[in-house]
Amino acid sequence: MKNDALVRIYTRPLFDLAVENKSIESIAAELDVLAKLYEEVQVLREYLDSPNVRGSVKLDLLKKAYAKPWSKYFGNFLDLVMRKRRQEVLPYAAAAFNKYWDDYRSRIDVKVISAVELTGDQKDAISDKLAKRTGKNVILKCELDETLLGGIRLQIGHQLLDATIIGRLASLREELMSTR
Repeated sequence: MKNDALVRIYTRPLFDLAVENKSIESIAAELDVLAKLYEEVQVLREYLDSPNVRGSVKLDLLKKAYAKPWSKYFGNFLDLVMRKRRQEVLPYAAAAFNKYWDDYRSRIDVKVISAVELTGDQKDAISDKLAKRTGKNVILKCELDETLLGGIRLQIGHQLLDATIIGRLASLREELMSTR
């Protein structure tokens, strides 16, 4: 989203309320359902994004889309977002909320991209080293990309650490090109 600050303005208070009321998991689940509905149901997305549809109509539509009634705080969150005409935060609220939850639990997700399948020992070594560096519990998400030739690429949030053969070759090429 263009305006991450706007998403934080709405999701941080919701997260704080969830912590106070020990309802983090349930609100996270409600936000995940909202994100999934927004992504998968085009008609719903069009109604929510339309400036011509009143907020109360949008809320009614969302209530019908949910399989069960939502929690008080989630309902208040949706009501506030609709009244302020800030529905553009809705598709991003789940990711922001889950990021706050990860920070609260001192947890960090790390995407590991490698040319070959990593062994359990390799995964443990990567996880342990990153845990020592970050001071957080590391959750690895491993992917294969045979075009890397060898090595690994780590993505930690917005930071990318490239220790692949293809990455080294590219940096060597850049170095050689710049010395001309």
